[in-house]
Amino acid sequence: MSLLNQVLQDLEKRNAKNIPEPPQVSKFKAVILSQSRSYYFPFAILCIVGIITIIIFTDQETPEILEKQSTVKLSIAKKRVVVQTSNNITKKIQQKKPSAPKAVRSKNKTQTAKKIQTNKQQPKSENITRQKTIKEKPENKPVKKLSNKQKAEHYFSLAEKQQPNSDKQKNLELAIQLNPQYIKARLLLTNTLLQQGLTSQSANLLDQSLKLFPQNLQFITLRSQLFLQKKQAQDALNTLHHIDENHVANETYLSLLAAAYQQNNDNFNSLNTYQKLLTINPHKAEYWLGLAITQEKQGHPQQALDAYQQALNKNKLQPAIVSYIKERIRVLK
Repeated sequence: MSLLNQVLQDLEKRNAKNIPEPPQVSKFKAVILSQSRSYYFPFAILCIVGIITIIIFTDQETPEILEKQSTVKLSIAKKRVVVQTSNNITKKIQQKKPSAPKAVRSKNKTQTAKKIQTNKQQPKSENITRQKTIKEKPENKPVKKLSNKQKAEHYFSLAEKQQPNSDKQKNLELAIQLNPQYIKARLLLTNTLLQQGLTSQSANLLDQSLKLFPQNLQFITLRSQLFLQKKQAQDALNTLHHIDENHVANETYLSLLAAAYQQNNDNFNSLNTYQKLLTINPHKAEYWLGLAITQEKQGHPQQALDAYQQALNKNKLQPAIVSYIKERIRVLK
C-alpha cells in the first residue's frame, strides 16, 4: 500500500506542476474544454492500480505455489521409492518360492474343481433315490437272535485259537451243551483232555459220544486205544466191532484191531490183520514185528525169522525192541 500511495503522490505532483496559473478572468474569454481529456486520467489511475494489485497478489502466492510443488515432488519421489522396494521384495519372494507346491496347489484346485463339477453333474434323480432309500431304512432294526448251533460254533471257533487250558475246555463244553450233536467239538475236547493227561474224563466223554454216534470211526479208535493202554483187550475188541472190520481199510483202525487180537491171544485173527496192514504199508517195522510174534506163536519159526529180519532191516525201532529182535533171531536160528 505504500507503493500505491507514492504513485498517487507522484501523480498529484505532476498534475500540480502542469497546472498553469489561473489567468485573469477579465483578459480571457471563456473556452469550453473538450470532454475527451477528462477521461484519460481516471483510466490511467485504474490501470496503475490494477497492475499494482496483480504484482502484490503474485508476490504473495508464488511462495505457496513453490511449496506445493516441492511437496508434490517429494511425495512422488517417496512413492517411487516405495514401489521400487515392494517390487524388489516381491521378486525375492518369488525366487525363494519352490515350483513344486504351485503344481500341487494347481492339482488340488483342479481336483476340487472336478469334484464340484461331478457333484453338480449328478442328476437330481440320484439324489432323490438316495433320500428315498435313507428314509425307507427302518430306524430300529430287529436284532436277530442267534440259535444254539450258531452259539456253539462261536465257542468252538474261540477254542480252536486257544492253547490247551481251562478256558479252551470251558468253551468246548459250552459248545457241546448248546449242540450235543457237534462232533468236532467232542473230538477236540477229547484230544485236549488227553493232552492234559485227563484219561478218565476223556474216556467218559468218549462213552457219551459213542452212545450218540456208535459207528463213528474216530470215537471208536480213541476209545479202543484207551482200553488197550489199560490192557483191556476184550473191551477194545467190543468197541472196535461196532463196525465191520471186513469193510474197513483204515490203517489206524486195523493196527488197533491187530494189537487187540494179539493182546487177547487171538493169533489167527491177529495174523490176518497184520497181513492186511502190510499190504497197506509194507515199510512199517511195527507191522513186521507183530507178524513175526504171531508167526512164532503159531509155530512157524522160519516165517517168524523172516519177519523179524524184515523188522530189523527197517532201522526204525527203539533200541530195546532191536535187542529183543536180535535175541529172537539168535534163538530161532
